[in-house]
Amino acid sequence: MRTLKIKHFGEKVQGIRLDGDRRNPEPESVRVAFPGGDVDVVRTDDGSYWIHVRVDHPSEVVDDEIAGKLIDARLDIKGKHAADTNPGDFAHPDLYHVAVRVQAVR
Repeated sequence: MRTLKIKHFGEKVQGIRLDGDRRNPEPESVRVAFPGGDVDVVRTDDGSYWIHVRVDHPSEVVDDEIAGKLIDARLDIKGKHAADTNPGDFAHPDLYHVAVRVQAVR
């Protein structure tokens, strides 16, 4: 498994780029942890990706972890206001962005 390098995606953005190159594969799962939870990007066998957002539930917090809670979410669809979307819109062909807001609970 190759080591991923941090890249700059603008003045205030750092991250990594997953290439999806089967000849030089990235790790099967890449995790970003933050106070209250984490985000995993997981490559599937067919080359697609699952993106998982997880919060640390207060009853499961151990050591120095901080609990979190999901407080908002948004679907962005071309030509449709985010307030007019619903979970059934995940199948909408013009869906281009999903946002989930997590808050640390101290």
